[in-house]
Parts: sequence; structure tokens; C-alpha cells
Amino acid sequence: PFGRRASPPPGSATMAERLTGVILAGGVSRRMGQDKVFLPWGNSTLLEHVIDTLRPITDELIVAVNDLRPFRHLEGVHVVADLLPGAHALGGLYTGLRAASNDRCFVCGCDAPFLNPALIRFLAGQADGYDAVIPETHKGLQPLHAIYQKSALHAMEDQLRRRQWALVDLVGRLRANVVGATVLHQRDPAGFSCLNVNTPEEYVKACELWKRDV
Repeated sequence: PFGRRASPPPGSATMAERLTGVILAGGVSRRMGQDKVFLPWGNSTLLEHVIDTLRPITDELIVAVNDLRPFRHLEGVHVVADLLPGAHALGGLYTGLRAASNDRCFVCGCDAPFLNPALIRFLAGQADGYDAVIPETHKGLQPLHAIYQKSALHAMEDQLRRRQWALVDLVGRLRANVVGATVLHQRDPAGFSCLNVNTPEEYVKACELWKRDV
């Protein structure tokens, strides 16, 4: 699986301007008790909502999954199967970056209903000279709401060979630009952008927040 990497396509935009969105949708959702990607959200599903949020600010969208079959209905996205099944979120992150046409990628989970496009654009603009741009909230580093560049692939490959799955450990191996909570608050005052839903209770609370603000 550690073979040739995709090359960026020619185009008028510079690499710093082009952005791939990578959505990780290969988790087993143990705490939720059902597959999160197909949970209802508005008039669609949670995954489709994340796709629709990212579509206007990305040049391509990639969804990394375990099994391609349940995702054949998705349009306008590139659905890719995990290159290393069982390698947790790190494997999905690696798969998405390998498949990306652009050097710069925004990576998130499929369970992030409150993504803030303005914040994502800001993070992407902070990536020059770094392998990754990682937000840090009061809950800690947020490696699944972050910008990664293809220069991070080497460290990912080394960590995958060692079967060390923790994304926080990966951040320590990268040239990472950590964006602190004060700066995040300026771009995302509500503080919901990094929120994800892992349990039925969190899903219900997120739905209530969504209905309140729509």
C-alpha cells in the first residue's frame, strides 16, 4: 500500500489555493450503536450534510470507507476503500491523502455537523511551511478537524508500519502549526466547528442545537 502517490492535476490555481476535502467514514460506530454516516440530518444524512458543507470550499471531495457498496449512491465525490483496513482513523487519513489530487487537504470525520467554512479556509491559509495545521480547543488537539499536506505521508507510513494508531502521536512527528483556542474563537465564536457526535446522547443534543439555529 505504500506505493506511488497521486500527482496534482495541472490548473490555473496554485497548490496553496487548491484544497481537497477528505471525510473519514470507515469507523465502526461502537458507541453510537449504529452507523453514524446514515443518521438523519435535516433532509438528508449526516454524511451528506458534511459533503454539502465542504463542497463549496473544496476542489475535490474524497470519502474514505471500509466497504464501497453502501456509498454507491453518492454523487460528485470520490469514494475510496481503506488501503489498510483495521488501521483505525490513521489508516483512513492515509488513504484519503494518498487519493487526493491536491497537496493540501482538510480532513474531518463524517460526524461533524457544524463545520465552519470560514474557519476551514483560515486553517488552510496557515499551512505554508508545515505538514499539518491542527486546532487545539479546551478539549485538546483536534487532529480530525485539520489541514494535512502530502508531506505528512512519510510520517504516517512509518507510524502505520509500527502499528501505532494514535493521531496525537502523529502530530508530534510532523511539522505542525497548532492553532490555539483564542484564535479559533475569533473565527468560530460558537465553538461548534470541532464538535462531533459519538453517542446517541451527543446526536440528540446536536440535533437540538441544529434545529435551534436553523
